[in-house]
Amino acid sequence: MNFFTSIAKKSFTVLIVTLFSAMSVSASITVVPEPSSVVYQSITVTKTEKSLILDWNTASEYRNGYFEVERSANMTDFKTIALVLDGFATEGTGKKYAFKEDASVVKNGKPVYYRLKQFDEYGNISYSTVVKAQ
Repeated sequence: MNFFTSIAKKSFTVLIVTLFSAMSVSASITVVPEPSSVVYQSITVTKTEKSLILDWNTASEYRNGYFEVERSANMTDFKTIALVLDGFATEGTGKKYAFKEDASVVKNGKPVYYRLKQFDEYGNISYSTVVKAQ
């Protein structure tokens, strides 16, 4: 092997090592969040002379962010009327919640409807059943 052949082989080896180390290796990691869950035990609305009281109990909560209380006059167009922010973020046993508003929202005996819009820690939404007050 002569001098130039030796240098050419070494240069080629260095070139390969340099190209390999210049290449970036990337990996894509997808984080799949654990599913959240809120198990409703009950949801009721009670009308008194002056108030409507929406009560709900959860049997268990996991990764619960918060609740929005929604009301509708036609069971189709719901509007948020309150936020309830004290849900269990970590796994917890059940909890009792209540929301109270003036009974004047029930006008001329026409019913109003309530439901809960529950947000988990990731922004996912689930809804409770709808309850009626008249």
